[in-house]
Amino acid sequence: MQYLTVLMLAAVSLLEAATTSAPAAGVITRDLPLGITGFSFPLIEPDVLTASGSGANIGTTINNVPVMTIPLNSVQTPQAVLVAGQAYYLEATSGTLEGERFEIDVASTMLCTAGYVAVDLSSPRSTVPTLAVGATNGCTFAIRAHVTLAKFQAMMSPAMVGNNVASLADSVMVYGAGGFTTYYLRADGVTWRKAGSTTDYSGQVISPDQPILVQLRSGAKTITHYGFPRQNDFRINLPVGTGVAATGFPVDLTPVQFGGLANAGLPVQFSWLGNNVQSTADNIMVFDPTKSSFTSYYLRSDGLTWRTAGNANSFSSTTILKPDAFILVKRTNSNPYNFIVKPY
Repeated sequence: MQYLTVLMLAAVSLLEAATTSAPAAGVITRDLPLGITGFSFPLIEPDVLTASGSGANIGTTINNVPVMTIPLNSVQTPQAVLVAGQAYYLEATSGTLEGERFEIDVASTMLCTAGYVAVDLSSPRSTVPTLAVGATNGCTFAIRAHVTLAKFQAMMSPAMVGNNVASLADSVMVYGAGGFTTYYLRADGVTWRKAGSTTDYSGQVISPDQPILVQLRSGAKTITHYGFPRQNDFRINLPVGTGVAATGFPVDLTPVQFGGLANAGLPVQFSWLGNNVQSTADNIMVFDPTKSSFTSYYLRSDGLTWRTAGNANSFSSTTILKPDAFILVKRTNSNPYNFIVKPY
């Protein structure tokens, strides 16, 4: 069972005879059965800080680490709101950079001039590797906290159960360039590890474009994901080969809304490629917990029609991409410019 509730909050000013709306709040609740289920996190945490770009962003070195510093115009400074040891990202909410996300280097930010935030463009969680001088002018930004394994664990009821033997513990699988990495909860119910390591990964970041596979061995549970619907376009980079994907929004999307069509104005080297033979076409794969496997949809030669094996129907306009699904995308070309336009 799964349901999504979005609650709209409004404040009414009788003196001015006007109505103003605060950001929408929402909750996604889903029952996770015993076994493996996919999940992603389309709701964002409350903005830690909102600001406008003010001046030229510049590259510099802090403690021998190259960083990009971005000046922000806001009531509070980044230094006043960030907490050491926590993970955050900066998301552009309007302007020419809308939808781009930049991983925040918290330690370097604390050493910056007040009002500047240091971002790590070399991080795989940053959506662009470079920023032109002045690119942030005219943009608005929000600092947002990342979801971590510990935060995910806190969303579960009843509590997840750990074990010092990985094959007996509740665990999470995260997909990356080398395939799946499994993190398992230890018997203390707090520490997360992966095979061959004694590091605690409870602070491991689950980025906005990163769904997870949840393997429950201790019994079925309910996950409750609170947050706010994103109010800006969402950037997702699609690599060559198989990569992970999330939609960024708490509503069902079609493959076309996801950007899945050829000749959509991008240079040909970044385009989706279709083929009437599924094995040579670009594919979107959605994990189906009822089958413990993926359902694959492939782009046909016309560059618009999406089908699945053994079915002649077109799924191009069907909302097959659920907000909390685990999605893989297999592509012939990379696409470092894939945007999902805000669907509401």
